[in-house]
Amino acid sequence: HGSTALGIAVEGQSLVIEVDGPAANFTGIERKPANEQEKQELARVLNVLRDGAALFLTPPGAQCRLQSAAVSPPEYGSDGHADLEAFWEFRCGSPAALTWVEAKLFTAFPGTQRVATSVVTAAGQKAVVLTPGTTRVLLPQ
Repeated sequence: HGSTALGIAVEGQSLVIEVDGPAANFTGIERKPANEQEKQELARVLNVLRDGAALFLTPPGAQCRLQSAAVSPPEYGSDGHADLEAFWEFRCGSPAALTWVEAKLFTAFPGTQRVATSVVTAAGQKAVVLTPGTTRVLLPQ
């Protein structure tokens, strides 16, 4: 199990969020799905990841709306391990009000315990670690 990485970038009205981590952190399965139940769980995980608006909350005043989502199914190597990658782009009507992003990854994926987060905005950069008890990232203003 490795750490899941979260990238958050704000440029103008665009909020881009990217997640990369071991598939096992999301599916609870440390190898390629072997039966119908495991295949259904992987399909469920991919569907949950596509709904970026439910996974990432922003201040209501920022008026951020999900524009696109891209989720790459895991490619399992010979050792059975694979990474999951997902990418979301939001358009924010009032980007000045975008002061934080809250990640619901721990609720959606209980196997995720630690998320190394990097943030880049016009005002600066920062790195934080999210945990089930700390899910909100304050953005540089």
